[in-house]
Amino acid sequence: KAIGIKSGMTTSNIASAVYTIAKVATPTFTPAAGQINYGATVAIACDTVGATIYYTTDGSTPSASSTEYTAPIELTVATTIRAIAVKSDMDDSSVASAAYTIHMETVATPTFSPSAGAVNIGTEVSISCATGGAEIHYTTDSSTPTAGSPVYSSAITIDAAKTIKAIAIKTGMTNSSVASASYTIAKVATPSFSVPAGEVESGTTV
Repeated sequence: KAIGIKSGMTTSNIASAVYTIAKVATPTFTPAAGQINYGATVAIACDTVGATIYYTTDGSTPSASSTEYTAPIELTVATTIRAIAVKSDMDDSSVASAAYTIHMETVATPTFSPSAGAVNIGTEVSISCATGGAEIHYTTDSSTPTAGSPVYSSAITIDAAKTIKAIAIKTGMTNSSVASASYTIAKVATPSFSVPAGEVESGTTV
């Protein structure tokens, strides 16, 4: 605040000026917070030229001692990114925050050939998945297959009644539903007689 004074003159009015320290612009995220695909990257920018961005992904408040942002951040799990921008002779920016969830497509459910049902002994059952690059895991003891179950690599021979269950897995995608197919050994048809049982004339052929 200032006032001007001179002998023989009335003192001036009071002049006032308020000053604040310039503040760095708040960082922005691209894409914006929300659901993104597995493996997508998030870029952070600041409109203040020459500002340095620091960020965290563990929920803590970022500072000049946090990780410096130098390249887009790849996300494979749900993550909250918090960022701050810093520049000499300016106040640090406000903390920006963006929460992301991961969208993952589901692997196609495995299919069996031939289909479940009665088959001859020695029939070979193949398993396939429409999702390219997916790995198929299976069981033949009726248990639910997991990533720890045997990996399907060749046709499965049916030598007795058997239930095959399979699941398909691919990195960056949700596991498929469990597919199941039960096989029995085909049985020879029961013989039948051309003449109904009972009393017949001598010489009748059956």
